[in-house]
Amino acid sequence: MNKKLFFLGSILCTMLYAQEDVDMDLDGIPDSIDKCLNTPFLSEVDSTGCVVNTLVLPDEATNYESLTLISGYGYSTNEDLLSREVQKNTNLEINYYHNDWSYTFHTGYYTHNLHDGLLDTTVKVKKRIKLNAQHILTFGSALIFPTHKYQGNRVDVQLSTSIHAYPTKSLTYFMGYNFTRIGDRHITGEISKFTDMNETKESTALQNIHKFYVGGGYFFTDALYANLTYHLEESKFRDEHNIVSFSASLYYKINRQWFTTLYYKRQIADEDLHDNLMFKLGYHFW
Repeated sequence: MNKKLFFLGSILCTMLYAQEDVDMDLDGIPDSIDKCLNTPFLSEVDSTGCVVNTLVLPDEATNYESLTLISGYGYSTNEDLLSREVQKNTNLEINYYHNDWSYTFHTGYYTHNLHDGLLDTTVKVKKRIKLNAQHILTFGSALIFPTHKYQGNRVDVQLSTSIHAYPTKSLTYFMGYNFTRIGDRHITGEISKFTDMNETKESTALQNIHKFYVGGGYFFTDALYANLTYHLEESKFRDEHNIVSFSASLYYKINRQWFTTLYYKRQIADEDLHDNLMFKLGYHFW
């Protein structure tokens, strides 16, 4: 009998003690001395039960998102087309980034002494894969729509891959490969005519394009970056030589929203002048 009474008394005391130390928000501070009840779960609290720091579990699906709008203006020179003066180009680009994926819409408008019109429109998807702390691999695909009006222009398909190395905080190296499947109309083995409004270019049949590039860049500050790139690219016309060129770009971040890019490309190992210059102004919506 005494054992039963002792046992029941122990249970009653335990229940009374537990009742006094109840902790409804599970922050480790009993409600009897908790000055901040109902604190969020996974929050770090002080001795009074009030939040010091809120812990957030990483969410790979929503941890990075960004949208940018970029407008560009520049020129391109091609002395192969003797009747045409320097072409002026206006570009518009929209980029959406979500974690390691990026989506790009790019189009433009051109003018010169003979006529004007839309350039081709590109829609691109790219995937970034972080191999380790110093190397990033990318894969991309794009559709190039024939909004530039000339006879025989069709949809082109482009596949790309690149690798970037960051041996130091300031220095970066990169190399890449692009393959473009030319969808333009042609007749294999015969002379074809591709008319750009008032201009006509006679050439042998078209071919798909393989392009290789390699380069390096340097971060002078977090807001200022420059790079230099060497390009080796096939012409889409089978009877023309490969295109060898150098390009340089300068990126400057004005503030959290605005940034600029200056880009110049010059074809080398060619008797005629082929170059283009583009200045871009971009805005981060978020």
